[in-house]
Amino acid sequence: MKAVFLVERDSGRQKSRVMYAQESRSSGGDGNGENPIGVDIPRTIHGLPTPSPSPDGRSYLKRGGGAVKEYVEVFDYVGGARFRGFVAEKGGERSMFVFFDKEVIGKDLKPGLMILLELASSDEFECSQLVICVDRFADEKDVKETTRDLGWVGFELAMLDAWAGRSNVTSDSWLFFGMDI
Repeated sequence: MKAVFLVERDSGRQKSRVMYAQESRSSGGDGNGENPIGVDIPRTIHGLPTPSPSPDGRSYLKRGGGAVKEYVEVFDYVGGARFRGFVAEKGGERSMFVFFDKEVIGKDLKPGLMILLELASSDEFECSQLVICVDRFADEKDVKETTRDLGWVGFELAMLDAWAGRSNVTSDSWLFFGMDI
């Protein structure tokens, strides 16, 4: 997904996305200010790490702002889940991508899913599609139940072909389920 959306590219050079958090640089583990792995890890005042520019330590050039336009975090107090995602735009088409990770799968998702559908179609986001990204490495039984339930609601397996500009684009970490809204 990083290669398609470049979600976290160059985030180490930008201000923290955490509201009111100030960035400071941490020193390496050897006490002389150098990081033993050669990567300067940005940290915020509250001690939580800010995402690195990329998982493999490389920096990628910016390409016109990328496809990601907005980030989303929704708390479902009824079902006890937190949903994170982003809104991407390409060619005037907007889609909301929401991650159902290990912490979400296995919980009561009905109230949260209804809110996500409503939010994606709202005037603020104006998305034409909601894509649920299901964690392939979550508990196998929970993944099967979740994917079955998503199918009953009207979601279908999807690939990232339209976003990547090539065919048969899948992920080793996520299963994609899309619904037009």
